[in-house]
Amino acid sequence: MLKSVSLLLITLISIKSYAQSSDITYIDSLYASRNFMHTDVYQNQIKLTKSKFSTLLSENTKWSRKNKIANIILPVGPFISLGGIYLAYDAIKGIPMVYVENGTEYPYVVRSLPKLLGGLAAFVTGLSLMESANETKTNAANWYNGKVDTNLNAKKSAFRLKIGITNSGGMGLAANF
Repeated sequence: MLKSVSLLLITLISIKSYAQSSDITYIDSLYASRNFMHTDVYQNQIKLTKSKFSTLLSENTKWSRKNKIANIILPVGPFISLGGIYLAYDAIKGIPMVYVENGTEYPYVVRSLPKLLGGLAAFVTGLSLMESANETKTNAANWYNGKVDTNLNAKKSAFRLKIGITNSGGMGLAANF
């Protein structure tokens, strides 16, 4: 019984340690956290400001430009969506009218189908703008992480040889692969 429990514990510990070693999170890597209407980008579990995130992306003109566009359209999206909701509500509410025939009044409401469709289109456009901006921020963070990973792998594969005096005062040779 004791052997099987110890074997189980050793197996679980080895799986846990293997999982930790294979899932490396680098210090410089970014993490994009999606909230209701915006995406926050974190580095070392610290939320980055827009300017800091833009600075990190400044090396690549493509992602820098896309991030600037995302920062413009992200706050505009909710206003367009709210405008679309109001336009659709106004179309559904309609305009009350009265039809008079032979002295009898018949009340009715005129509703505009083009106004309703325009409101729905504006609502969907606003949501699409917000989603596009959030997706751009996530993709930019992923690009940055790929760049960090590539740079790290390039440093790992480099061969460095140092010859000199060690801390203890003797001659030494250090090789890094």
